Amino acid sequence: MLKLMLLVVLASGVITAFVDGTVLAFTGFMEIGAYILGLHLFFRYPFTWFLARNPRVIVKDLGCGFFRPSGMVKFRTWREETFEAPFIEFDPYISFHVNPKGPVSYKLLLRHRYTGWQTTVAQVADVHKVELYAHWDELQRYMDVSQPLPDVPALEKYRHLDPTTAEYDAAGKRGRPANYWATLDLTWWESEGYPAHLKAIKEFPWSTLEDRMEKSVPNLAEAAMV
Repeated sequence: MLKLMLLVVLASGVITAFVDGTVLAFTGFMEIGAYILGLHLFFRYPFTWFLARNPRVIVKDLGCGFFRPSGMVKFRTWREETFEAPFIEFDPYISFHVNPKGPVSYKLLLRHRYTGWQTTVAQVADVHKVELYAHWDELQRYMDVSQPLPDVPALEKYRHLDPTTAEYDAAGKRGRPANYWATLDLTWWESEGYPAHLKAIKEFPWSTLEDRMEKSVPNLAEAAMV
């Protein structure tokens, strides 16, 4: 925005000087431009440096997240208030959104069954809607301490800290090196690995998976049809 403002001021100064035929108007616009440039440099360098070392100045950690050991979910509601409840009390659903410029997107949300509070898990473009099923499956497996952690890059360095996962890997059931994701050939992943990954997601029979949330409440499906 500051760069755009600087460009507008410069263009205004040039046009005004050309129309009026005076250098004074151009000089005035250049002074304004100098102030904007100074703001740009300030926010681009010293302010960014300061925020990188003191993030709590503008971001407050409210301790939100999905907590595997306790099975709890905590998220921000409004202002600085939070809501916390067991993961098993949330029901997932996918919402449809039309963005202001036209593109369509889908969101995977969790809605608390008894209060109505909800939080967004993931958002994708319309052509990748099926990926939300994979997000939901991944989150369920992450919160289920009887299963090993999902084998994804973000969790690889923490696998040895989770008892179930450590036992699973020690038994050789993972079938991958401990640093598989950290040493993955990105060129191969972009050309072959990721396309194959998306193909597997699109072709997977998601409707055949067990709905653990439904089974957490007796007769939930029957009650929903009333």
